[in-house]
Amino acid sequence: MIASNRRTAFSAFRSLYPWLIVSCGMLFYCFNYFLRVSPSTMQPQLTQGFHITATQFGMLAAFYYWAYTPMQIPVGMIYDKFGVRAVICATCLIAVLGLSIFISATHFETAGLGRFIMGLGASFAYVGTLKLASIWLPPNRFATVAGLATAVGMSAGALSQLYMTKMVEIVGYQAALHSALVAGIALVVVLFLIVRNTPKNVDRLNTEMQTPMNLKELASALKLIFSNRQMWLIGIIGCLFYLPSSVFLDLWGIPYLKSVYELTAEQAVTISSYTFYGWIISGPIIGYFSDKIQRRCLPLTVSGLLAALLLCVVFYVPGLSFSSLSIIFFVIGACCGAHPICFALGKENNPIQLSGTAVAVTNMLIMVGGVIFQPLVGKLLDLHTNNLLDEHHLPVYSASDYSFALSVIPIGVAVGILLSFFLKETGQALSTHSTQDAQTSATLASDAP
Repeated sequence: MIASNRRTAFSAFRSLYPWLIVSCGMLFYCFNYFLRVSPSTMQPQLTQGFHITATQFGMLAAFYYWAYTPMQIPVGMIYDKFGVRAVICATCLIAVLGLSIFISATHFETAGLGRFIMGLGASFAYVGTLKLASIWLPPNRFATVAGLATAVGMSAGALSQLYMTKMVEIVGYQAALHSALVAGIALVVVLFLIVRNTPKNVDRLNTEMQTPMNLKELASALKLIFSNRQMWLIGIIGCLFYLPSSVFLDLWGIPYLKSVYELTAEQAVTISSYTFYGWIISGPIIGYFSDKIQRRCLPLTVSGLLAALLLCVVFYVPGLSFSSLSIIFFVIGACCGAHPICFALGKENNPIQLSGTAVAVTNMLIMVGGVIFQPLVGKLLDLHTNNLLDEHHLPVYSASDYSFALSVIPIGVAVGILLSFFLKETGQALSTHSTQDAQTSATLASDAP
């Protein structure tokens, strides 16, 4: 009986062990989300501590994206070259190093360096999770992990804002971030102890994993992808449709709600978190609906239009109640749930054997929004302010200042809607991939030296 129970327990552990490894990758992705959204909860403390304007605050947050964005393309190759375990541990440690520099910084430039290093390390989180899933789990679990990781990461973003808001008020931002630093160090240890490169039955590895793309093949693939005009259109549209998250939700939403609606920090974070929840719920539903009707552009355009209208309500309709704001932000998040369709468009507008690189390029183009628009909103705030100063001799921003600066978000989404009419529908793209595969093989062969 004892031997039988031991065999049963061991069998259960073996079946759960791959999920345990993949969950470690998800924890790293959660840590990445924490690092990304944390400045939004510390805006007053950071502006006072470094004596910076809104423009500089936007730049400080954007330093993260300056490293994170361009790294989306080479991270897959780095994982292939050096193995998942070594890379994911090293990059998590790099993110922790960046956080430690940021905590100890006494000058704006040093804090910016810390944010840059955080983005460099965190850029490996999501791809590392998917890499672990592709190695340790059956192929029919890959999409599940991709959706689950996104949902878990966004939940971590909402919880991070709630946690940091309370802790910053109690102990200050540096002491609050020290707890995150300890958690990051513990995460590095967990990754080192649990994550392994491959299972013993290496036959489970798919062909793509056994024959990773080299530099010459990557260059040829990138040349083919970047010569596709639809990819540039998809990237720009995805970037503009992601502005409610990358600019408002990640950075300026909480300062806006506190200043314009005179909410407490906790109330502002509560409303902001509803956007995460709407996104988490609607993402799988809209994705399923898009697959069902075999249309990509229609749900993307309709959801973008609704998000733009609701943002205009938030920015230009005064006196909204707490409950009204909560509902509106939830629906905005639900509209943003259509955003992953951009990745499907990127994948389906390219040959299937380049799907991984195409998705990476799409993600890089989308994340450019954080690089450009986070500092831009700060610059517009500084340009529109009436030069009133607070007791710390820092600019005071009014409701009209915020409405003016944040207008770039609904305007950007509106431009994205107009551009979406030039997208080619790809609902039937899978049926044409076999023809594209042959063409791509010939192209890559001609490009090879």
